[in-house]
Amino acid sequence: MHQRALRSEGNVMTDFAGQVAVVTGGAGALGRCTARRLAGLGATVALLDVADPAAAVEETGAAFGAVADLCDEAQVDGAIGEVLSRYGRVDVLVNNAGLHVGVDRVPFWEIGADTWDRVVESNVRSAFLCAKAVASPMREARRGRIVNLSSDTAVFGMANFLHYVTAKAAIVGMTRALARELGPSGIAVNAVAPGAVQTPDVLAALGQDGWDRVVGGQCLTEPITSEDIAQAICYLCGPGARIVTGQTLLVNGGANMGAF
Repeated sequence: MHQRALRSEGNVMTDFAGQVAVVTGGAGALGRCTARRLAGLGATVALLDVADPAAAVEETGAAFGAVADLCDEAQVDGAIGEVLSRYGRVDVLVNNAGLHVGVDRVPFWEIGADTWDRVVESNVRSAFLCAKAVASPMREARRGRIVNLSSDTAVFGMANFLHYVTAKAAIVGMTRALARELGPSGIAVNAVAPGAVQTPDVLAALGQDGWDRVVGGQCLTEPITSEDIAQAICYLCGPGARIVTGQTLLVNGGANMGAF
């Protein structure tokens, strides 16, 4: 585990001043970008990841990082408990952890049961366990924001990717159900559904021709960046989305016109 002092810089935007935000999958590109933006807006940020987030803590200005298998309930409870012990509260949870890059695209009849379980667990079980772990302190405080990461494939489907598409569609259902259950306690729950985000791993997986086809299929033919997704997450966590809950925000350049 790694710790930094709480941020006390001057001349910083303070939308999240005094708030504690937990970002899962914090060692990855999107987790880092989201953490950096939240910290820059005044939040005290804790990063949780199965990989050591020490470098991400240093890079993003996060306050704390912990290694945890987010599919293991005891490890999730321990990590969230450590955040509560250090800072006394959790105001924001960003459920960003989950497998995507490295998931093979194959016909569904070729997906092994173990692979199915691994993809669904990493995306759905982890989000469930983390939401469960923060629910009690958020309900007690009668405030909170949870943002889950889905995918635009949950809207229009994708051939040869059934395990991933199913997992991300489940996140949409989870978001809606949690919004109804937690709303009376003042907790908003939303999801962000990105399109293909321009990261080295995604570019390597798609190849240049595949990437060009994806971007060319968007109405806005600019590449989607991690910063675009981080801004959407921060909007849903912030005061501008005070009365928004149960929604899935597509951030995909208009690649499809479907909506939830």
